[in-house]
Amino acid sequence: MRPRDPSTGLLWTFALGSVISTYILILIGGYVTTSDSGLGCGESWPLCSGAVFPALNNSAQLIEFSHRIFNFVVVFFVLGTALLAWTRFRPAKNVFLFSTASFIGLAAQVILGMVTVTTALNPIISDAHLGLASAILALVVVNAVMVHNLAAIPIKDSR
Repeated sequence: MRPRDPSTGLLWTFALGSVISTYILILIGGYVTTSDSGLGCGESWPLCSGAVFPALNNSAQLIEFSHRIFNFVVVFFVLGTALLAWTRFRPAKNVFLFSTASFIGLAAQVILGMVTVTTALNPIISDAHLGLASAILALVVVNAVMVHNLAAIPIKDSR
C-alpha cells in the first residue's frame, strides 16, 4: 500500500524496502546461526578466510558470506531513507528522527557484527547482535508507518 501523496512515494519505497530487507537479513542471520556457519569465513572480517570472495565449494562460507553481502541491500534502503529524510523531509520530525536512529543503529550493528566474528562468536556479543537487529527492525517498522501517514499531514517547507 503506497501513501496517498505522490511526493512521499520515493520515501515510502525506501522505508518499506528497509523493513523488508531488514527482516530478510535477520532471517539469513538466523540461518547462519542454526547451520553453524557463523565462523564459516573464519575470524577474518571483512574478508572471508583471507579472500575477498568465499570458496564456492564451502557451504559454511557461502552461508556466512550471504549474510554479509545482503547487508548491502539493507544499507541501501536504510541510508536512502535517511538521506531523503535529511534532505526533503526534515520538517517531518518523527521521520527525520527515526530515519536517523535507524541509520545509526545499522552502523553500530555492522561494527557489532564484525566484533561478533572477530571474538569467535562470543555468546554475549552474539546476543547483543541479535538484540540490536531486533531494535533496528522495530525502528524501521515504526518509521515506515510514520512515512505512510505523512500523506495525511501537510509538510510545510521551512524555506
